[in-house]
Amino acid sequence: MLSVRNPTLPPVPEEGITLEGTPANHRRILRIGHRGAAGHAPENTLAAIRTGIALGADFVELDVQRTRDGHLVLMHDLALERTVNATGLLADFTWQQLQWLDATHGQRIPSLEAALATANGRTGVMLEAKTPGLGPDLYRAVQASAFAGPVIYASFLHADLLAIRQLDPHAKTLALIEGVPLSGAAFARDAAATHAGLAHESATPEFVAALHAAGLEVFLYTVNAPAVIRRALALGADGLISDYPDRVPKTCPAI
Repeated sequence: MLSVRNPTLPPVPEEGITLEGTPANHRRILRIGHRGAAGHAPENTLAAIRTGIALGADFVELDVQRTRDGHLVLMHDLALERTVNATGLLADFTWQQLQWLDATHGQRIPSLEAALATANGRTGVMLEAKTPGLGPDLYRAVQASAFAGPVIYASFLHADLLAIRQLDPHAKTLALIEGVPLSGAAFARDAAATHAGLAHESATPEFVAALHAAGLEVFLYTVNAPAVIRRALALGADGLISDYPDRVPKTCPAI
C-alpha cells in the first residue's frame, strides 16, 4: 500500500474538539474522501480507498463506469489517458484488457466488487454513476455484495437517482449540480434525492439554506485549501468532499 504523504497545506485546526464526542455547541461534519483520497494516492484505486480509511474519512467517494463486457469498475474520466497508461474510452475495453494497465505506482483499475470489499466495515461509500442508465445496475450490484456500511448514490444524471429511489425508497441519493439553478431545490426534489451536492465556487448561503429548508443534506465539492474549507463550513454544509479528508474537521461551531 502507498504511504500517506504529508499534504502541502496544513490541516484545518479542530479547536475545542475532544475525543468524548461532539461538543454541545458544535455540529458534526461528514468528511468525504474525493476519489478515495486523491490528494494522497492515485485516484479511484484501492490504495486511495485504504488511504481515505487511514485518514479517518466517513465516506470515500468513488466514480463508477461499465466496461465493454459489463463489469463495473472505478474510473472518473470516460477516456483513459489522464490516469492510466493507455488511450481510448474505458467503455471500449473489456475487464481483462483493463487489468494490463497501470493506474500509477503499480495500481490497477479496481472492480466495484474489490472496492466495496476494501471499504467494508471501515468506511462508507459514495458511488457516483458516470454514464446514463448505470444507476439501477449500480444499486443492484451493491445490494448483491456483502457491503454492510452506509452507501450514498450520487450523480449529475438525476434520472438515474430517481430510478434508484424507485427501486428503494430508503436509498440515500445525492443530486450533483454545478451553478445555482433558477428553480432552487427543484432539481433535487424532482430526483427524489435525499442530498444535494454543490460546487463550492457557486454555493451561496441563500441556496444552502433553501436546500436545508427542503429537507436536504448539503455536501460541497471539491474543497481542498484551508480557506475554502472554512468558507464551506460557514455556509452550513453538512459534509465536505475533499482530496484531503484529513484537512476537514470532524465538527465545527453550530450556525
